[in-house]
Amino acid sequence: MNLGVPRPLRRALDYTLPVCMFGTLLALTANSEIGQWMARPALLLYLLAQWPRQERLARGLQLAAVAGTVLVAALHSDPLRIILDALDRFCFFATFVSSLGLLRVSAMRSLLVRQAGQVLIRQQPTWRYPTLSLGAALFGLIINIGVLNLFGAMVQRSNSLKAAGGDPKVQQVRERRMMLSLLRGFALAPLVSPLGISLAVILSSMPSLRWSTVAPVAFPTAALVFVIGWALDWLTRPRHLNAPRPQPAALTPLLSFAALAGAITVLVFAISYFGGVRLPVAVLIACPLSAFTWLALQRRRLGGGTGVRRAAALMYRHSRLIFGANRNEVAVLGGSAFIGSLIIPLVDRAALASALLDTGLYGASAAAVALLVVLTLAQLGLNPIVSVTLIAGLFSDTHVIGLEPVVLAVALLSAWSLAMISSPFTAAMMVISQLIQRSPYTVAWRWDGLFFMVLLPVIVGWLFVLNGWLG
Repeated sequence: MNLGVPRPLRRALDYTLPVCMFGTLLALTANSEIGQWMARPALLLYLLAQWPRQERLARGLQLAAVAGTVLVAALHSDPLRIILDALDRFCFFATFVSSLGLLRVSAMRSLLVRQAGQVLIRQQPTWRYPTLSLGAALFGLIINIGVLNLFGAMVQRSNSLKAAGGDPKVQQVRERRMMLSLLRGFALAPLVSPLGISLAVILSSMPSLRWSTVAPVAFPTAALVFVIGWALDWLTRPRHLNAPRPQPAALTPLLSFAALAGAITVLVFAISYFGGVRLPVAVLIACPLSAFTWLALQRRRLGGGTGVRRAAALMYRHSRLIFGANRNEVAVLGGSAFIGSLIIPLVDRAALASALLDTGLYGASAAAVALLVVLTLAQLGLNPIVSVTLIAGLFSDTHVIGLEPVVLAVALLSAWSLAMISSPFTAAMMVISQLIQRSPYTVAWRWDGLFFMVLLPVIVGWLFVLNGWLG
């Protein structure tokens, strides 16, 4: 793959994403045009270097971005401004994804993470759903989709035939219940995580919103999802199977990890408050700092010193793997944001609002339709990143259609969560299906179909309640 490319040039390309991250932070915090011109070419070089190893969706979005650029250049009177603004948005999301990726690197090397995960796995059947579900949501704050790989592997090891008392039926039932608990818990992340990509998309597309206005509405929505999931797990449990009960583990590692996650979250809010920056920008600063500090503390245990030099050496030696691992997330999320930024200036928002009113869509009905559009497209294979980015950008001012902005935000976050448990094409569903060697259609539509069908009308009804209450 690297034939004909000189080694110094290959090494330089390994650092294009860090240069993009630094330039983006400089631009966002110091309003520096130099930072912007550092980030833009660095990002393009990174995407070019990673192209051969990217997945089909990532490549397709980048080709669509190129086509959109040509279209804007042909149709708009000021194409350069729009294209550069879209490229800056691409840089922002590339930096956001990479910042979370650094945190994941530290977490996946942590003994504490593995110990805390074992505590969750070794719970009694009655408490297994809430602990696994909430644990997946908590760990997802830091290691994102890596929580499914980590916990999923633990579930597979803990759910051996011996652990199931030698009964294959018990083994299959435990696998299904535990994997669904993980998936549903991870799907809470769009609604509860202040560090999540979904929130960054919403807050950057709808400038009138803040985390402080979204959280009081998103958290009760997440509680609805959790309670319904727990109730269904309890009601559909097999009562005729007698499985051996595992010995519960001490909660100390789990409490330590919860404290760590809380400390990182507090740091994000502290940087946002004292630094006078928006929450997504604070994430870009806090996550790399937290990741490096955590990694240094891990290296310190190897004997003496602060661990800073060892952590820096590890980052240097493995930079190609660390930053290359984000290639698909950077391309998909950043490409979606780029395309949305190109399309939005071409749309007459007033005419769009008038057209919606002519169809009778007003207030909570519009939010419900937005939710259904995202879900329908997700079933057809379109990642929610794309549809949510476009809808949030097009309707940044929802008052023209009688809808509170926070209700649309919660509708889109809920759609993102529902897509994760119902679409066979999401990354989360793919990870689960690969771990248990079952079709993603089986997991999404057969195993989790009842949960989705119960939850969807509840969420739609909740949107009408919210809009009436807040309006």
